[in-house]
Amino acid sequence: MTPKPVAGRSFLGTMVLVLLAIAALFAADMFLAGMERAETGVEAARLFQQGQALMQLGKNAEAINRIEDAILIERGNRDYRRTLAQAQLAAGMTANAEATLTELLQNDSSDGFASKLMGRALVKEGRFAEAISYLHRAIYGQWDEDAAENRLRVRYELIDLLAKRNSKEELLAELLSVQDQAPRDLKTQLRMGRLFLVAGSPARAADVFREILHDAPTSADAYAGLGDSDFARGNYRAAQRDFQTTIRLAPNNQASLQRLDICNQLLLLDPTVRGLGQSERFRRSVKLVELGLTETSQCVDQHPSPDLELLLDKAGKALKAHVTAAHQNEESESNVDLAEQLWQARKKECKAPLASDSPLALVLAKLAQ
Repeated sequence: MTPKPVAGRSFLGTMVLVLLAIAALFAADMFLAGMERAETGVEAARLFQQGQALMQLGKNAEAINRIEDAILIERGNRDYRRTLAQAQLAAGMTANAEATLTELLQNDSSDGFASKLMGRALVKEGRFAEAISYLHRAIYGQWDEDAAENRLRVRYELIDLLAKRNSKEELLAELLSVQDQAPRDLKTQLRMGRLFLVAGSPARAADVFREILHDAPTSADAYAGLGDSDFARGNYRAAQRDFQTTIRLAPNNQASLQRLDICNQLLLLDPTVRGLGQSERFRRSVKLVELGLTETSQCVDQHPSPDLELLLDKAGKALKAHVTAAHQNEESESNVDLAEQLWQARKKECKAPLASDSPLALVLAKLAQ
């Protein structure tokens, strides 16, 4: 056999050693790089935690500096950027927060938390339509944890915004979406009932308050809410009973005391209340004309239009007229019609705003239905 050349074996050995050395250097470099990343990660986390602590103390400007330093170390950390936007919002730096959130949402438009914060930023800027859109995106977006609970919280935030904006149709739609998910505790259910009233749905509000009273029959707040629901639907007799119960349970409830007083006046003024005799119905119709004449005369200027002047004169004559019992029913109808004409004239020619809870206005509105 012919022996292998010594030079060949030497070359192969050298190559192996070189490769082993390269591998060792690479491993060492990777180890050192890993150590460096771990150390910088620890430093970024430390700065971030300092920023969070400063936010809790209300020192948002200092918190922003710490969090920005953490982001310089870990640029890709979304949690840091979200928290930076929170601090910027808390510090009143709305434009900065919007810029931070815009970048986050450009990278991931489904980020629920970032969408919620963007909605809040836009509310502060008065851009309500856009804010509502972002809050919707937050509700249907992705959340890192507690997705169902976070979405419910955002929906309540949206509901509060719509209530403040008096966006009745949108508010009602959101309330119907959340009604079955809402907690069954007393505070939440009372809030739901009140929100249904704001949304212009007193019938649904009444259902909520009745359900509360089934479980908590001594809840003065529920009776007050039911009273407001009945009042909004023109059920003044039922509202009167509700407010009377409210006052019995909570004597210092000023809002219910005022509503009860209005109900009492309404029911003493309304000529269509069941069980009234002919003379009482006529007396009330005269009272409507008297109040309508007083309200209109006090509100219009010293030179009313010719049509209004004729109407005022007609009302004055009606108040002075002597009506026999045989004609009281006929004159009752005529007086009610005259009172409605006076009220319409007042709305047309008077600059002063109408009192929405005026017993006269409410009775005439009911009669006009």
